Amino acid sequence: MAALASLLPQPVHAPIEDEEEVQAPVTTALAPAVVIPPYGQRNGWRPSKQADFGDGGAYPECHVAQYPLDLGKKKANPGNTLALQVDAEGNVRYDAIAHQGHRDDRRVQSQFKDLVPIAHRSDLTDEDRQMERPSEEEVQATADRTRAALEKLVTGKIKAAQPKNVPDSTGKSSFVRYTPSQQNGSGMNQRIIKITEVVEDPMEPPRFKHKKIPRGPPSPPPPILRSPPRKATAAEQKEWMIPPCISNWKNNKGFTIPLDKRLAADGRGLQDVRTRYSHTSR
Repeated sequence: MAALASLLPQPVHAPIEDEEEVQAPVTTALAPAVVIPPYGQRNGWRPSKQADFGDGGAYPECHVAQYPLDLGKKKANPGNTLALQVDAEGNVRYDAIAHQGHRDDRRVQSQFKDLVPIAHRSDLTDEDRQMERPSEEEVQATADRTRAALEKLVTGKIKAAQPKNVPDSTGKSSFVRYTPSQQNGSGMNQRIIKITEVVEDPMEPPRFKHKKIPRGPPSPPPPILRSPPRKATAAEQKEWMIPPCISNWKNNKGFTIPLDKRLAADGRGLQDVRTRYSHTSR
């Protein structure tokens, strides 16, 4: 085998090594170490990223809003803002707001070309101008659904118009075999009796008048513990005495009211008026 290999010429191309044998050099890029100043030397330093917290809490000596592990941070609401869109020709689609909130298969006509008849539009081909018609199966399925919906509505209207409780005009009948206990010698020992219920007239007024019986006495109220009544003294009667009202405008009875009582009722005596008189000597 070695002699045969020595007789063969050298290969023109280098041999292809297996992918498993080829091992690419692994380069490990070390992340830059985060340098956090020690406690007491953080004047002017502010945490700007999550690595500054080191899987810990906030720094109370840094008077800024801090959100370690994004705790308490409000997420930005995207809102209803639409992204700027362009059509195939590169023009801005200002009608994108009209398509918002509709399903994908709904066609919204929001351009001027939608007003032009299909036969006169130049941007459509002959295949696009031909309207796609539904198949026979789709037409039949739609007709069946429409018929079922209409039948449901009509059936509901008919049932609502029909009376619910229709009285029987003849009444219920039943037959009973009757055997008398005393036989008088007649040949009729047994009889068959037909019992029929009397049909009630729905428009007949009530036969009995129901009177409401007054309610019985309720349970006795709980006793109220009070001191025994005592006679008012002369001083208490004097305190409870209310003087009569004296008016300076009305005197229907024509009573003679002293002037001091009128002045007291007017309230002028309650006002304290001080008057200074300046005496000038000539």
